[in-house]
Amino acid sequence: MDRVRGWKWYAVPLLIFVVTRLVDVVLILVVAAHQLPASTFPSTLVAPIIVDPPTYFHVIASWDGQWYRIIVEHGYPSHLPMLHGAVNQNPWAYYPLYPGLIRLVMLTGLPFGAAASVVSLVCGALAMCLLYRLLVPRTGRFVAAITVLALCTYPAAVTFQLAYAESLALLLVLAGLWCLRHRRYGLLVMAALLLALTRPIVLPLALVAAVHWLGRWRSRATDPFPRREAITVAAITVAIAASFLLWPAMAAIHTGRLDAYFVTEQAWLPPGQTGWPSWVTVLGGGSKIVVAWLALVLLCALVLRPSAAMWGLELRSWAMFYPLDVLASTRPTPSVFRYVMLATVLWWPFPEVGKVVTTTRERVALAVAIATMGFASQFAWLSYEFVVTGALRGWP
Repeated sequence: MDRVRGWKWYAVPLLIFVVTRLVDVVLILVVAAHQLPASTFPSTLVAPIIVDPPTYFHVIASWDGQWYRIIVEHGYPSHLPMLHGAVNQNPWAYYPLYPGLIRLVMLTGLPFGAAASVVSLVCGALAMCLLYRLLVPRTGRFVAAITVLALCTYPAAVTFQLAYAESLALLLVLAGLWCLRHRRYGLLVMAALLLALTRPIVLPLALVAAVHWLGRWRSRATDPFPRREAITVAAITVAIAASFLLWPAMAAIHTGRLDAYFVTEQAWLPPGQTGWPSWVTVLGGGSKIVVAWLALVLLCALVLRPSAAMWGLELRSWAMFYPLDVLASTRPTPSVFRYVMLATVLWWPFPEVGKVVTTTRERVALAVAIATMGFASQFAWLSYEFVVTGALRGWP
């Protein structure tokens, strides 16, 4: 343990991230050996789900990766494609920053799959370092490391090396929370604008900024919050919320249709379903309502209990608002596993464990248990939700 204490602060999260990614390479290759050939799927698909042969770089570029490939190679369409009188699935559902970074990396000569993996891995590694840095001052190094490990072995954490934007989105979210904690409001605006071009999740970040403003206002007697600074932070909070419309506005300008982004999103949804509330309403059933309420109660119990204060106001607020945003704006599909991963600290909701598990043997045993359960869940996620095998249940 003394040797570990002498390491640079970023060594621990980087080591955890690298080791878990290497294990996931093995898991991907094992499951990919059973992938169905592309010929078993109809040729009318807008974006091919898989590419033969199922090499590692082909597999990791499946599903959303194929949409990003289309964007990298062909850009965004100037007219929305129609099918049976309705807007068909098209690239405007996918935000531009991630494919833009892939295209930059491809200038080195790397193919799409490798370039996408490089972007995801670099962003994921930086995100783990930032999460660790945010936690250490408040929870200690052990809890920070365990939280990073739990997130890196979360079922859908395999996306940290796939052609998906989760790594980039998580990095920008954590960068925004770091800026709030350290009151770097100019950098916060930059992080929020980049996030607004990555994933549609800036609204919960705006709510976190509002809580940050309220916290500073309430403690202004002991921590000065000048009127001019208060107005500036309030304006920034409003600007972050407004940045949600940045990509829809760009889609509207490019296609000449004001609702281009929103009707494109609807192309992936059954009629009448826009989120979990509408799903419960449309499908009915008391059990579904019970599940929804239990999820809300559990979320409140985890975030509002006293020990959760160890996360700090910013991470704690994000852990509350982001899952609520997922509940309001998505529906119950396998993709939810990816979405809720960005709740970060919720996947190790016991920041007080560092005071209970104190010996080296206990801490090693806990880490091994987390990793074992995590890798087993990742194998299941790959088998049933990502790699196209006979066991596939939906889409990731």
